[in-house]
Amino acid sequence: MTAERLVDWWSSNEGGKAVLILDAFSLRECPWLLMQAEERGYTVHDATVTCAELPADTTPFAKALGFAQRSALANNGAGGAHRLAGARTECVDIAWHDCAHLIGAEPNWVFWHHWPDHRLHEHDAPGRGLSSLTKEAEKHLTSDEFWSFVQRLATGRRVVITADHGYAASGLFPDSDKEQTQYLRQTFKSGRWNEDAEEAGSWVPPIDLLLESRNGRRLYVNGRRKWKSAGGYPTLTHGGLSVLEVAVPWIELSK
Repeated sequence: MTAERLVDWWSSNEGGKAVLILDAFSLRECPWLLMQAEERGYTVHDATVTCAELPADTTPFAKALGFAQRSALANNGAGGAHRLAGARTECVDIAWHDCAHLIGAEPNWVFWHHWPDHRLHEHDAPGRGLSSLTKEAEKHLTSDEFWSFVQRLATGRRVVITADHGYAASGLFPDSDKEQTQYLRQTFKSGRWNEDAEEAGSWVPPIDLLLESRNGRRLYVNGRRKWKSAGGYPTLTHGGLSVLEVAVPWIELSK
């Protein structure tokens, strides 16, 4: 799990260190980040994949790190009870150049930015979706403003860039058949998991799975599938068990 790897990495690195959590940063965006890191003179020490908490959502990840919720990190408000001991914390939704100004001389940082998660609903409008989000991601991750912020984090520190969860381009998923649609709509509405269900459906191969994690026992949509629902099924989602919802980038670099 990403959270456990972060805790292990944090405790095993004695020098300056920083964690940049990009909310809903997925494997799709990794090529831009890795190419830009090389072009801008960073050493990439590790580039791999870890696994989100279940459900693949923000609060379960925050709790796995010992934070009550994402917002607890704002303005160093997380206190000392979390699992990343000695960290200065921040959580914002502001421009990258403003983020850079927040980084002080403290040796250890955990910085959680709301991008791109806060933009998923903006790109969920009809006629938008993955293609428009992709263009925005490229603009951000190749910008001087973003990399100036990363440089501030990397000054005197080893940096890990990761995420709480990924997201699925569910608007491109195939539609379920009529019988499955009725079941999925009744069980999940327009979501990707259900905390009240007591058993999974009877389809083979399974279209949903009942799993228990440290965050509780929940029923999850299994794989790439969508269904007709009131208002239309969301174009971009997270919380289910498709690969890009639960696979999380882990990129460790230094300047």
